[in-house]
Amino acid sequence: MTDPIRKTLSVPLPPDKAFRLFAEQIDRWWPKDSHSTSANEQAVARRVDIEPRKGGQITETRHDGHQTAWGHVTHWEPGRRLAFDWHPGRDPAQATRVDVRFVTDAVGCQVSLVHDGFDRLGRDAARMHAGYTTGWDLVLGCFARAARKLLARA
Repeated sequence: MTDPIRKTLSVPLPPDKAFRLFAEQIDRWWPKDSHSTSANEQAVARRVDIEPRKGGQITETRHDGHQTAWGHVTHWEPGRRLAFDWHPGRDPAQATRVDVRFVTDAVGCQVSLVHDGFDRLGRDAARMHAGYTTGWDLVLGCFARAARKLLARA
């Protein structure tokens, strides 16, 4: 059994603003040049979007203009929690699960991400787990930088 990936960071925003940046403004900070299906073809994705509701799609508008689904929102609670199934570039039947929580802390907001369900990937589970273990560090680093920039503009 593959253990879940757990990542935690603090950002200098209150939970409602951190949630909004993470979920509703994902295109402002997501590293589309390195973490997209377009990047697999050495191109930069045009957009990444999350429909702001339970059941909403997470999509990439690829470099060639085509849209591809990355997952679906399974929990939408602004300012508190976002959860989604996750399958960028894979069959939706192989979706893993991501759960992101936003809690007030001394800095502003603690963001906790848990990514699990890798066992459904079969022989690819260990490889995918290793890739996401380091991949989330880069992605969340981009989010933290965007949060600091947002605070500086306020």
